[in-house]
Amino acid sequence: MTDSADLVYSEPLVDVGYLHITKDTIRFPNGFETQRAVVWHPGAVALVVEDAEGRWLMIEQYRHPAGRVLLEIPAGTREAGEDPDTTAAREVREETGYAAGTLVRLGGAWMAPGFCSEYIHYYLATDLTEDPLPQDHDEFIAPPRRLTLGEVRAAVASGEIEDSKTLIALSLLAAHRGGQG
Repeated sequence: MTDSADLVYSEPLVDVGYLHITKDTIRFPNGFETQRAVVWHPGAVALVVEDAEGRWLMIEQYRHPAGRVLLEIPAGTREAGEDPDTTAAREVREETGYAAGTLVRLGGAWMAPGFCSEYIHYYLATDLTEDPLPQDHDEFIAPPRRLTLGEVRAAVASGEIEDSKTLIALSLLAAHRGGQG
């Protein structure tokens, strides 16, 4: 399907921090009009951070909508107009305490395109050197846990990892490495 819809009208509903919610009226090519609620998000980055031994630096972070701490790869929201590469370099330092000597883009994904504009750019961060940045004031992240790729896969299989960013990262890294993850 190559046809899209035209925006007829957009009604702002809520602005909270970097999120904006609108009620949009759209028109399909057949003339049918309908409304959609949209959460507008500036986008984000997510990082597979690998140390010299090939272990992933994973973070445990409280996620309020989930109501608990999740084990996940480091990630962060882009500043308005910020290039994803710049966000990736900053976020790896903020969330792991290491700078990446090498950042390779793995791909990207729409997180919930039925109602949200969030697009996440995925990176592989390697060649790490200790170089922390202060964490954002609105989050608390414990020091990273180091897991082998096998341990990451086992944590997915056991249900310990349920974070979609991490699940997508596994697929993108496997594709990047020719199916080897």
